[in-house]
Amino acid sequence: CRSSRMASPTKFEGIYDFTHKGGTFDVHLRPGGCFFAPQFQATSTWYVTQDDDKITHLRIDWAKFGKYDLKQISDTTSFEGSFVGDAKNWRKMALKAPFSVAEAKLLDSTWDFQHAGGSFLVEFRADSFNHFVCNDFPAHSHWSLTGHKLLINWGGHGDYELELDESGDSMSGHLKGQPENWRKASRKGALADNVASSAVFAECH
Repeated sequence: CRSSRMASPTKFEGIYDFTHKGGTFDVHLRPGGCFFAPQFQATSTWYVTQDDDKITHLRIDWAKFGKYDLKQISDTTSFEGSFVGDAKNWRKMALKAPFSVAEAKLLDSTWDFQHAGGSFLVEFRADSFNHFVCNDFPAHSHWSLTGHKLLINWGGHGDYELELDESGDSMSGHLKGQPENWRKASRKGALADNVASSAVFAECH
């Protein structure tokens, strides 16, 4: 993502309740203007603007799921609006929780991933698909985080379950279903913007 970095203020980043007439689900406003919806994934962006009346608008480009324009409610982290061009097709968003320290440090980061035979670098991309990247053992892969429980779906290399430390600097776990087949990782740092914004596995989505 990161196409609208200057127009996506950090104060709006976090996990939101996204509501429409059919129900409510989670969406994420991520750093660099990346919009992520776990249940409805598509290459998506967000940014904010101000109109002539100094009202802040949240603009979402959700690819196949449409474009949305939502107005900030006073000076809060809640928004109301609609599908662009269809005012009756309403949407609402309200901040559910800011990113935890650990989750914020996981987004667009690089790690030293360790096992009994050695170690190598991996990346946790904060794009619209939660891509997991390993140049040494490539596969179309993804990650997900629930609380501090991290799951890596590494294609043909297996699924891994790890516990992310609350500091966001380390994790430990194992190959799913094989506790003795351990894995550990330590955070090396944040991905450079030009790396984080580069597309990976674009042909798969």
